[in-house]
Amino acid sequence: MILRITLIGLLAGVIGTGLGGVISALFKRNVDRYLDFFMGLSGGIMLAVVVFDLMKESMNEMGVAPTVIFTFIGVLLTMFLKTKLDVSKDMKTGYLIFISILLHNLPEGLAIGSSFMSTETLGMTLAIVIGIHNIPEGLAMALSLVGSKMKISKVILFTIIAGLPMGLGSFLGAYFGSIFHSLIGVFLALAAGTMMYVVLEEIFPKSRSLYCIIGFLVGTIIVYYI
Repeated sequence: MILRITLIGLLAGVIGTGLGGVISALFKRNVDRYLDFFMGLSGGIMLAVVVFDLMKESMNEMGVAPTVIFTFIGVLLTMFLKTKLDVSKDMKTGYLIFISILLHNLPEGLAIGSSFMSTETLGMTLAIVIGIHNIPEGLAMALSLVGSKMKISKVILFTIIAGLPMGLGSFLGAYFGSIFHSLIGVFLALAAGTMMYVVLEEIFPKSRSLYCIIGFLVGTIIVYYI
């Protein structure tokens, strides 16, 4: 049973973010031409995930004040991590998005695993929903990496790797149940802070144009309806 839950969580994470990477390959030739739009799209997707999903769920788990505190801690940790990242300036944004997705796929996996232990139907529904909403997140990461001239095969590999923690989270959630369920809110808030910092500090300052705003609005709509 636990092995099956782990496999379902792993597939939800890897297929979701991996599909985002594959979709980014379609835009590869036009990324330079439409970079402002795609950066706005990435930022819109990520901020919408922060507001509609991560912070909302974290508040449901542990309340408003702890969510705000741990979100801010997530911002500070990302600022510190940025100073330690020894990669080119162009690549830094993509790697920070990669790390933020790694961080928040773990608590999503915990949610899947603990939900399966409650009722199998709820766990399966959650795995499908999370898998679908991982697609635009994988796309946001992939577009940033494609824009920094990374090979598309490596971009797709990174998006697949980003989905792996969901399998680990599903295993821990199923095996330890209520113990890890109580920490889901903390992980979600930390991930929200990471993603918020990346968007406001790395993505938007580089893409201040009307096309960026249009991309941001399109990204917000995508996440809202998914």
